[in-house]
Amino acid sequence: MKSPKESLDQRRITSEGADGDRRKLNRPENRRLSVLHENVLRRMEARGDKRYQKKRKLVCGEEDISSRLPDSILHQILSSIDTRSAVQTSVLSKRWRYLWTSLPNLHLDYDEFPGTDGCDIKMHRFTHFVNQVFSRRDTSNVFRFYLWSSYYLDPSLVRNCLFYAFQHNVQELILWAAYPKPLEFPTFESLTSLALVCNDFCTPPDKPLQLPALKTLQLSCCSYCCANFITQTVGNCPNLETLILDDLMLKSLNITAPNLRNLELAYKDESCNESEIVVSAPRLTSFKLEGDASPVFSGASLPCLQNAYVDLVPCFYDEWHPPDADIKQRMPLNVINMLEQLREANSVTLSVKTLEVLAMDPESLNNRPPPFCNLKHLKLITPSRSLNLPLNVNGYRCDSEKWLLKCDSYGKSFQSARMN
Repeated sequence: MKSPKESLDQRRITSEGADGDRRKLNRPENRRLSVLHENVLRRMEARGDKRYQKKRKLVCGEEDISSRLPDSILHQILSSIDTRSAVQTSVLSKRWRYLWTSLPNLHLDYDEFPGTDGCDIKMHRFTHFVNQVFSRRDTSNVFRFYLWSSYYLDPSLVRNCLFYAFQHNVQELILWAAYPKPLEFPTFESLTSLALVCNDFCTPPDKPLQLPALKTLQLSCCSYCCANFITQTVGNCPNLETLILDDLMLKSLNITAPNLRNLELAYKDESCNESEIVVSAPRLTSFKLEGDASPVFSGASLPCLQNAYVDLVPCFYDEWHPPDADIKQRMPLNVINMLEQLREANSVTLSVKTLEVLAMDPESLNNRPPPFCNLKHLKLITPSRSLNLPLNVNGYRCDSEKWLLKCDSYGKSFQSARMN
């Protein structure tokens, strides 16, 4: 017979072991395993597997421990997956049954549903699911609303999604889908981040956006008819701090934003036309320009500029889109003028393709000083191949008496630092 002291020690050891098991079960990877185990058990139960009862007993203890976590932690876990998967966790136990109805983030993904893209059955399933989520969810606000589809969605569904997000004071809205045109976009008073990304932005929303609290705006696939929409929308967002424009095909772009800090422009215009870029942003600290473009840059004073990134891809070697001879001749000087207007930057990244544009007209660099007066860091991005640049191009990018050019171990980028 065990003494009272031995029994007490045994209970202490058992308790410590249980606490250790609880800590292990609270790890994210083990919580995900519990969900997977539950799915396996349901399949075993459906097949009438004799091992079902035994494994059910082992998993029930894990399920009870994970269910004791506070809602805030469980919400974080479920917010990391799409809404369809989050809803499926409602079958785990009574504790999980209605947990998804108060999630702050909604991630609606058409591609996650089975079936062939574009078929009526898949579209009906997705539309029915979205409507059920809206009707069964509680009245709490939505922080992030994400709608994804690689196929054209029903116009009424997109309108319902925007209206639901508007009603629930959404703060971050990501519409990554081929939405109907024109898009009726309400005035979101609470919205701070917006991304409109699709394969066809030929027709912008029906009117410029009015978003007084917006701080981050991302637009993709903007064609020639979107220039006025972008200019007016940016003007209607007085608190805008970050503007990202991808896959641009614009002949002109006018940006006036008093509080803008970050501006990223990515062009995809194989026509080799000149692109006029006018920027008035006195608080701009970071500027990035890349892609197929022949920029004609005109920027007002940029006294706060710290980082500049320029990676131009000249399309003059594309046999399918032969360039205009005059545009080709003006491009090196246009790039030089742009770099000189970015002179306040102290950290600069240039691609070798940009330097090759300058090398198209080396005579234009004669007697020109390096453009960056406050330069502290210079990075040159280059493929691992030999370079043959005129000496005045090398002298233009940095003064050899003040700068030391270094190559990293991969041979794909160079960095220069001021010599003491």
